[in-house]
This record gives sequence, structure tokens and C-alpha cells, in this order.
Amino acid sequence: MRAEVKPKPELPGHAVLRVHDLDAAPSGLTICIERRQGPEKYLSDGGWQRSESWLAPERVEPFAGGVDFHVGPIVCDMVAGLTVRLSVREPGVGNVGATVVAWPTMQTSGAYDPDRMVAGDAAAGTDRGFATGSAPTAVVRLPEPLPPPAPEPPPPFVVAEPPPPFQPVAEPPPLFQPAEPPPLFPFPQEPPPLFDPGPPPPGLPPPDPLDRIGGEATQKKSSAGLWIGLALVLLLLLGGIGAGAYWWFVLRPGDITEAGNKNKPKTPETIEKPERVLASEFLDTKPSAEAMVDKCRALRQDGKQIAAFLVCRAAADSGDPVGAAEYAGYFDPVNRAANSPIDSDAVQAAQWYEKAAKVELPLAMRRLGQLYAKGANNFPADKGKACDWLKKAADKGDAEARKSLSELQCT
Repeated sequence: MRAEVKPKPELPGHAVLRVHDLDAAPSGLTICIERRQGPEKYLSDGGWQRSESWLAPERVEPFAGGVDFHVGPIVCDMVAGLTVRLSVREPGVGNVGATVVAWPTMQTSGAYDPDRMVAGDAAAGTDRGFATGSAPTAVVRLPEPLPPPAPEPPPPFVVAEPPPPFQPVAEPPPLFQPAEPPPLFPFPQEPPPLFDPGPPPPGLPPPDPLDRIGGEATQKKSSAGLWIGLALVLLLLLGGIGAGAYWWFVLRPGDITEAGNKNKPKTPETIEKPERVLASEFLDTKPSAEAMVDKCRALRQDGKQIAAFLVCRAAADSGDPVGAAEYAGYFDPVNRAANSPIDSDAVQAAQWYEKAAKVELPLAMRRLGQLYAKGANNFPADKGKACDWLKKAADKGDAEARKSLSELQCT
């Protein structure tokens, strides 16, 4: 449970106390405000006091997820600017939630009449001094303010110099001039001859053409190796293009589908109904007393304590002894139900146990005897009654009742 305060600007001394995550019926809700300073910690209709006090708000309005408490000067004038502890109580159930709330600084009820302000008092101060009957104080009237000084005359008209004529800015040189790329596949040029013998000198025979066969063969081998290398590069390039096309058109659609499934938003889970709604829907089906007891135990195991409490109360009101014993466990300070949402009350627990014990239910007899044996606040212990009920439960075959008889040393 959490809370926030929203002052009402049109009504000084009034505010809306909005409490979120409060699962309670708005009818009959009361609040308790506790501060940390001083021995008088609890706020009442007459101011701060030592004992706990519960206040009824001016109006209570529910909204989706919580309740709005409309409070007036009795609360706002006393807690403005303080951090207090807020508790909420529901009739027939007890405390249903508590939290800490920081009350903002706000206009209190003293802002209605400015003539009731005293010297040195700030605007929107409280009027607690008048409420307690203090002596009247003189009203201070401030002198009227002086008229504002006359504005200075504007300066005389001054002709501004004309702007210089337009001068075009020279274009800056380009930051980057790309060089021409080299050719992708440079074709080999015909290499120059290794040796040009030239014309033979006079008097010598011309060279034999067979002497140049070896050079021409070497040149043909070099050209063939170059073409083979270019062919290998072209094959590698075609292979890379084919592999990329296979991945793009065959493998990639599957990856896209998986990624889409991962990024697909999940369907939101079903919003769980409030516990009071669950209990009301179940009781509208007009179940039997045995079905109500089973439902109460199932809800308690699921952690829905408020719904289980309401179903057990309906089973007890129907006159079922087992339902009465289960309902009494919510109030029993000795054999208390796990995670009970309400305060313990030994007197009320004894009343419900006794209703079930009168129809000879061993569980109710034993727990009533144990409650009388230990006692509680506003419920004194009675060994005689404890022994009587434990003996009745032991006669019905209750092993725990026999153990309690031995520990209590009943004669």
C-alpha cells in the first residue's frame, strides 16, 4: 500500500488523500495518523493525544486500484509539512494496510480571511491561536506602494550606416580530389625483345633464324602463366558471388523468421482478480458448508488470506462446526492461522470455538482448552476450564489433547 496527498487550491485546509493498492470496501473506513515527534503522537478531533485515535474522513470515494479520502482542516492544519504514518481500518476486519506519507506544505484554513493575520505572520498561516481562544491581536495595515517611476524617453533618431555592398565569397578548393582508379584487369602488354641483334656488320653472314626459337618459347610460357592466374581469380570471384547468393536467398529467410519469433511480443498474462471478487463469485454459487471449508483451506494455501477469511466467515455463519473452528483460528492468539490478515482477539476466538465444541468437535475442544490454559490480553487463563475441555477432546481420541493434559498436569 502507498499513499499521496493532493491539496485542493480552491479550498485551503482541504486535500485528497489518495491510497493506492488498497483492497477494502469504502463504506465505514477510518484512518489513524501517527507522528514521530513528542509523546502525543496520535491525531484526534481535538488535536494530538497520547492514545490511539481513528478519524472518519469527510468523504470516501473508490477508484480503480485504491480509495480517495477527502480530509479537511482537522487533518490538514495539523499535519501540513510533516511525514506521518497512515493506517486504514475496515469495520469487521481490522487493519487492512499501513504506510508512510509525506504531507506537502499547503495552504491551511487560515488563508480564508487575510484580516485575521497578525504581525509577522506569513500568508496562508494557520489560525490555531484564534481557535484556542487567545487574546485578540492588532491588525497591521501596510502602506500603499509608491507609483512606479516614469519611463525614460527614447533616444533621438540616428541614421544607421548602410551595409557594405555584396561581395561574393570565392569558392574554396575541394577538400578531396579522387584519383582515377587503376584498371581491374590490366591486359599484359607485349614485352620488348630481350636482345635486338640489329643488322649484321658488313662482311659477316646473317644470323641463323633457329637461334631465336628458345627466346620465343620462354615468352609464350610467361604469357600462359599470367592467363592461368587471371582465370583462377575469376573462378574465386564467381564462387564468392554464388555463396553470397545461396546465403541471401536460401539460408537468410530462416534466420529472419527465428529473429521475428524472438522479437514478437508475448501475450500479457491474465490480470488476477481481487481477493474480495474471488470470494464473492464463489459465494454467489450457493456452495455447501463443506465446500466452503474446503475452498477456505485452498485459498489459504494459495496465499489469498483475505478471500480465505471471507469464505471461512460465511461457513461459520452457516452454522457448520468445522467452519466455525477454522474461522476462530483467525482470531486465536495461541493456535493462530498462518498469515492471518486481522488482529488477534481471544474473546471472539473463544466464542466461535465454544459453538463448535458444543457439538463435540475434538479440534474445537482442544483449541479452546489450550486457549484457556495460556490466556491472552483481556482473556485471563483458567486452568479448570482448560482441563475440562482438554479431557473432553482426549476422550474423543485427540492425541494432542492428551499431550496438553500431561503438560498442564490436570488431576
